[in-house]
Amino acid sequence: MIDPSQDAFGTALLDYLDGKDVPPLALEMRGGQTVLALQPEWFFRSYEQWDWWDRKLLPQVEHGPVLDLGAGAGRAALYLQDRGLSVTAVDASPAAAEVCRRRGVTDVRLGDVLDPPADQRWAAVLLLCGNLGLGGSWDGSRRLLIRLAELAVPGAVLVGDSVTPAGEPHVDLRVWYRGLVTPWWPQYNIPASHVAALVENTGWRVEVQLEDGEDHAVLLRRA
Repeated sequence: MIDPSQDAFGTALLDYLDGKDVPPLALEMRGGQTVLALQPEWFFRSYEQWDWWDRKLLPQVEHGPVLDLGAGAGRAALYLQDRGLSVTAVDASPAAAEVCRRRGVTDVRLGDVLDPPADQRWAAVLLLCGNLGLGGSWDGSRRLLIRLAELAVPGAVLVGDSVTPAGEPHVDLRVWYRGLVTPWWPQYNIPASHVAALVENTGWRVEVQLEDGEDHAVLLRRA
């Protein structure tokens, strides 16, 4: 979990929810390059404003309970909850978890997304906004998929996305907002052409894969 004194991303989401002026978030890569991060507004968008691959894949989540890992502001959790599905939203950011609760997500948990809750068997898992690479490495991503398969019911689905990197797939990142900065975290950007190999023998199979430039998303089925 992220200490509140380092919760740059979640604080920005909470400020946006409260209608405060929100200066741009910066995403720093270890080694010195800094770019604009996805801004808080993106995480509050309605279904009609989502990227086309989300609008294609998330309606295929038909059964709960759903596990939303790295839920952010709860956009996907709320969409599925409004469709009558039971959803558990997990985030390492205390402020992001608070945003989810205040927006109406019924089951919100503050926790390590790499240690998913095991109190029930999941019919669907979400790893959105690049979270398919939250394992931080090739082996770490495979370990996460294997663990999620162990916690999933037969026939469960997993929706996730990543980006095809221009260079090395592994990058260390942190987010800056006002005077706050998150701890570094390892991100593994999975090339679209490597997804099938990544998923092989993890307990999942690729059912749908969509690509849009460097962005790509998958729907996996529990084997």
